[in-house]
Amino acid sequence: MAHPPDRYLTTYTQNQRVYEWLQSISKPNIANFLDMDADALLVFVRKLDRSTRSKLEQSCRFLCNISRCDKPHLQQLSLQFTTTWNHDQFAEITAIFDQFHTFHAVFMWKMSNPLWITGGWSTDKQKMINSGIFPPEKLKLNATFASRTSKYIEYWLRNFEIDVLRIKVKNLIPGKENAFQHTNYMGLVPQLKLKKFILIGANNLRFINSWLNSLQPNIPDPIDNSRKTIDIEFIDVEKSDLIMRHPLMKTGIVNLKFHKNSSHFQHKSLNIINVPYAEITARQVSSEAVNLFLKRWARGEMTEAFEYLHITETTQWPKQEIQMRDVLKGLRYQIVELQTDVKLKILSPRTARNHQKTSTSSMPTSSSESSSSEISANAQIFQICGPRPGFCIHEDGEFIFEVPKSEEIQKIQVFPPILQTSCEEFERQKNRIYMELFRKKLIKYFN
Repeated sequence: MAHPPDRYLTTYTQNQRVYEWLQSISKPNIANFLDMDADALLVFVRKLDRSTRSKLEQSCRFLCNISRCDKPHLQQLSLQFTTTWNHDQFAEITAIFDQFHTFHAVFMWKMSNPLWITGGWSTDKQKMINSGIFPPEKLKLNATFASRTSKYIEYWLRNFEIDVLRIKVKNLIPGKENAFQHTNYMGLVPQLKLKKFILIGANNLRFINSWLNSLQPNIPDPIDNSRKTIDIEFIDVEKSDLIMRHPLMKTGIVNLKFHKNSSHFQHKSLNIINVPYAEITARQVSSEAVNLFLKRWARGEMTEAFEYLHITETTQWPKQEIQMRDVLKGLRYQIVELQTDVKLKILSPRTARNHQKTSTSSMPTSSSESSSSEISANAQIFQICGPRPGFCIHEDGEFIFEVPKSEEIQKIQVFPPILQTSCEEFERQKNRIYMELFRKKLIKYFN
């Protein structure tokens, strides 16, 4: 049965265990064990037949060659927790070493026989799949299905260097999702240096926060080596308002993607987060929330690395869509036309229909001509004054706000020219507004 080791394995001890297992093949009546890859995985297997042993031995040989370092590298680790309608539970672990080497393990706990746990494993190399079955093993009195699988998952998290961590939760019992989710993983979550974190289908706040608290960014900035970011993606995750209040979302190091078609994105959520990149798909996002977000950017309260905000609304009611007259309230802006050689996302096709039109055209065009042809005649581009020139557009239920990088601003021509673009003038206007607010507070206080 799959189980982590009692102590951290060095390369020497791992190879010793593999050697001992190969020597014990002729002794089928004892509990054999194997380091599936000599730097990483420990799997206990009891009373295997000759065919299964042969497959496991082949898997051992090619997985041992994947990595010889103390902490092997994983491109992606996927965890999936499933609870069926009759309370059967499944835990699936998929480790992708590279495009040719993958390990997949499934642990099953049946409600009809709850004291026993079983499962299976499979490995593939260049699509040559080897597989086996964990024979049923009786759980100890002080052990549960969650505690056994949690130890196994914790072993992967502690002993591997992971680029992408993907967690998916599927609870098929209506009304019981919250009760099951916080027991899906009961182990400690170590500090994880990740490039991307994907969470799908979770709605238990304690379960979500336990993972968010352990995340450390590991995408280096090409300009500033000391600055690192992380991509976080939420798909069909509940409690967006509480998640966005997490301290990690306010640090300016998270590139955020939030996708839940049926949710109403809270106006407080958009007013709290401080990210360089945000992509939101929801049923409705209020115009007031977008207006407050843009005002924070105009006052210089957002991170200096802010580049992009993309909101996609799935509502079919025009009254619920973002209204530009409300979005631009209290902001200094003007309608402009752009000419640029910079590939701005605001000028890219925003619907699949527009994308098909542009892909079918075979005539080569310049970047400025193609950019102007991808925008419909009714769409208007607004330039907003702030620390840097920012441009926004609203079309086909999508709102995009983009701030070009400092080195790209000189390549952008705006017609008519913006009335006020200097940073010094912007600072003076901001200080004037702050002094006016402070004066009003003093008058109200003394009166």
